[in-house]
Amino acid sequence: MGTMITHDPQLLALRALTAPLLDTEEPLTHLNEISLSSQGAAVCGHVLIDLLEENDLAIGDYEVVIAPEGDGALAAAMIHAAGGRGLDLDAALLRPTQATASDTSFTGAPIYGRPAVLVANSSLVDTGALHEAVEAAGATVVGIVSLLPDPLTRDFAGKAGLTYCAPSLAD
Repeated sequence: MGTMITHDPQLLALRALTAPLLDTEEPLTHLNEISLSSQGAAVCGHVLIDLLEENDLAIGDYEVVIAPEGDGALAAAMIHAAGGRGLDLDAALLRPTQATASDTSFTGAPIYGRPAVLVANSSLVDTGALHEAVEAAGATVVGIVSLLPDPLTRDFAGKAGLTYCAPSLAD
């Protein structure tokens, strides 16, 4: 469970798109190049949804995807991929303020009372603080998904009892 099949055409397309970018020292810096391109956005959205499904989290188990502002393109990619499958998915973006995790605001779809998945691709964003802010705003986090595997986020998810989904981008 949790490992994508090597012959998955969307994962193979993602690997082809990301291979040159992931060879850099800062792959996160280049993730926007992928997620803001027409081909890349379509692939990213489907891969993220597929990762969640392979870990028993289907759209319906979550109604909204929540991401830091920097990952807004990935949240939008998931909305479009869901729409292409005839499914409804909303998104909200976290806009942190200068103070603490409790001083945050969200833009986009309402999140109160809704099951949510977090998009966590940046080691610059504290996943624990993001989780805390989302829960404080009244949403229930059911999982975390990422295109860039991160051991710290994986550890946080395990300790919090959340499903963590990230692809293996290795050949």
